[in-house]
Amino acid sequence: MGEACFNTEIKIEEMPHGQNPNQAWYAVQTGYRCEQRVASGLMMKGFRTYLPLLREVHKWTDRRKLVEIPAFSGYLFLHCEPSSRNRVNVLETSGIVRFLGGNHAPCPISDVEIEAVRRTLGSSVPCDRCDALTPGTLVQVTRGPLAGVQGRLARIKNNLRLIVTISVFSQAISAELNLSDVEAVHDQFHAEQSN
Repeated sequence: MGEACFNTEIKIEEMPHGQNPNQAWYAVQTGYRCEQRVASGLMMKGFRTYLPLLREVHKWTDRRKLVEIPAFSGYLFLHCEPSSRNRVNVLETSGIVRFLGGNHAPCPISDVEIEAVRRTLGSSVPCDRCDALTPGTLVQVTRGPLAGVQGRLARIKNNLRLIVTISVFSQAISAELNLSDVEAVHDQFHAEQSN
């Protein structure tokens, strides 16, 4: 389990009086292991960023080392006005893949959610990364007799179930499963629907 840490160089600051009310927090996806470099590049361009970090002990055969890793691998948060000029400036930053959102526009993240992450990581309570596997999440079974099967996660009578649906006639079956046997998968159908 990781230890929560809050990087003091990349932090949320109180919004100064007179700042543009059209500014909001947005999530950007970065290239693999590019989060720190992207955050630095965006700050050099004058953007306010937040890269939540966790401390983990990594073990090798000959040593152990405390390392800081992004709490959300491949993502960081950016506070800006979503103007076309700002979006182009952000997307031109080396290591940026895309803004998260739909309908060809970035989707704002509430200050409440950002503050919840900041407070949680700054609280000294042990924190760790986890997949947000909630009922309705599209998952794929990774081991066991159902390995490779995709379906939706559901909770029925306090048991987790895999729901396999035939969409043409709106019927489904369910199978009991353990959360440790599944992983979230990208829902291509719903991603295309939101664009």
